[in-house]
Amino acid sequence: MRLDMVGIIVESMAQAILFYERLGFEAIGEKQADYVELNQSEIRISLNTKKMIEGIYGYPPKSDGDKIELAFLCDDPAEIDQRCEEMKNFGYEIFREPWQAFWGQYYAIIKDPDGNLLSLFCNEQKV
Repeated sequence: MRLDMVGIIVESMAQAILFYERLGFEAIGEKQADYVELNQSEIRISLNTKKMIEGIYGYPPKSDGDKIELAFLCDDPAEIDQRCEEMKNFGYEIFREPWQAFWGQYYAIIKDPDGNLLSLFCNEQKV
């Protein structure tokens, strides 16, 4: 058994797609659909509307609490700094500005439009 996909429940598919495209992903499929995948190798990432998830679960998905965090490996500290600056210029919240984490990685945390925390990290120190 292996992890194949991470699904993200979104309030607005259009806002979610715009965010993830600005972060560097490409949306695959019909952008007005209730289910859209992001072009990502190895582990699939899907965006799922609350309406679709409610149809599957039989009740509206809960949307409170910090329950999961996605972490994206970047090439180097410069990429993290650049992506954070770009996302900040688009008006997205940088939850935690880039820093040298005590565990040895260069790290930053961004909030997506639904309040999910996304980590950007690399295994290099910033010089």
